[in-house]
Amino acid sequence: MGEEIVDELGKAARGGVLALVGLLISAVFGFLVRAMIGRVFGPGEYGSYNLALTVFTITLVVAMLGFPSGLQRQVAYFLHREREKVHELVNTALLLVLATSLLGTIVLELTRNYLPAYIGGGELMSNLLGFLALALPLVALFTTLVVTSQGFGRVREFVLYSKIGFPALYFTLVLIAVLLFKSILYVPVAYALTAAVMLPLLGRDLKRAGIIRPPFRFSPGLAKVLVAFSLPLMTSSIVYFILNWTDTLMLGHYLGDRVVGLYNAAGPLARFIPVFLASFTVLYNPIATGFFARGDMEGLGKFYVIITKWVVLLTFPLFLLLVAYPAPVLKLLFGEKYVEAWKPLMILSAGFMFHSIVGPNGLTLITMGKPTENMKGDLLGATLNVLLNYLLIPAYGMVGAAIATASSYFLANVYKSLRLASMGISPINGRYMRILLIGTTVTVAALLLRTESVILALLLAVAESLAFYAAVLVGGAFEREDIELIRLAGRKFGLNLGGLERLLSRFAR
Repeated sequence: MGEEIVDELGKAARGGVLALVGLLISAVFGFLVRAMIGRVFGPGEYGSYNLALTVFTITLVVAMLGFPSGLQRQVAYFLHREREKVHELVNTALLLVLATSLLGTIVLELTRNYLPAYIGGGELMSNLLGFLALALPLVALFTTLVVTSQGFGRVREFVLYSKIGFPALYFTLVLIAVLLFKSILYVPVAYALTAAVMLPLLGRDLKRAGIIRPPFRFSPGLAKVLVAFSLPLMTSSIVYFILNWTDTLMLGHYLGDRVVGLYNAAGPLARFIPVFLASFTVLYNPIATGFFARGDMEGLGKFYVIITKWVVLLTFPLFLLLVAYPAPVLKLLFGEKYVEAWKPLMILSAGFMFHSIVGPNGLTLITMGKPTENMKGDLLGATLNVLLNYLLIPAYGMVGAAIATASSYFLANVYKSLRLASMGISPINGRYMRILLIGTTVTVAALLLRTESVILALLLAVAESLAFYAAVLVGGAFEREDIELIRLAGRKFGLNLGGLERLLSRFAR
């Protein structure tokens, strides 16, 4: 069993591990940009920036027509079935996205002066959105090219350009803008410049690889095929967006840009918790698909358990730090002005940790040919999110928004996990429950030892995390299969994991 899983892992290793590293790097740069903007410009301007970015992202999702998911599949499909039409398909997609994104730019320009009356942010939000609108066609085309390269089975462009090059250059330009100009209006300018630099570089590489070729002809027939397949996926993207960003928009509507700024110090920190889950899905997806295609449901279920266990083990220290010591973390990363967002940070951290605890349930449903069940879970969560935000924000402000978002994630994940359990797949077993029990005990102890000191908070979090890992090790949470996987993975990746293997062997049951 372990040999089979690691054999599959080896097939996906090169691209999968690169993608995993790219996702982690992208998340770090993305957070650093937010932390820098928040510290330098304060909650009010940072809130206006988040409102503008949210509106921009909504427009981008619509302009992309669901292509980030649909085009990758269609390119791969045409490569196997109608290879002679692949380049015409790609060119049609590019021209279609160019048209819709230009339309989106026009819509943003025509509406940006009216939006602050509904979502807050004032004139500053309108001006920020004006600069972001200029980047819309560039970002849409850039994303389309990256997705196209993935359809050709390439991971290089996804990692090098999308997950490392773009965020690294954007961070550098924002840093220069902050140091030299000291105006937040230069932040969206930096974003547009980043897209303007990265798009031609990516296009040049894909042209050399023979993926994009002139002439750029538009095929109405292929456009119809693309849109028909991708529009339902756009709906999924919009639902996911509602699940993640309704709180920001409704806080802006009811309480203004300053509260949005405070809340969006807590939000990005909490959203760091599922980064390991998101990163592991890069490796999980092709392997899980292979098990399902062979009808090996036992193998799929076991692999689900293993991935979920290691996601929780890797995620726990970050969760502990954020949920037990939220005020020191906010003070360290964003500054004293943001400390009042400590309660939302605790609540959101708990919600996103639950998302990690249940594992890649949505992706597994899709792998098993049940995308509708995944959509139902997200729709339930999104509906609850809007309702609770409407009810709780006027009375409880940021805390109400955090409760709404955490509750919606809880509901969506409970639904998906129950549907998987009905098909015989669940991470819940004796060993996994031991990990959760130990983690809960350590978390409660950490909450009793809370401190406002940044240094003491970091030291306590490290000590408590070590205690968690020691208890998990002694408590028999690991099994022989974990050791086998570590040994085989080390062999596949050329890593010396003998010390870890020997340590786990002493306590494995």
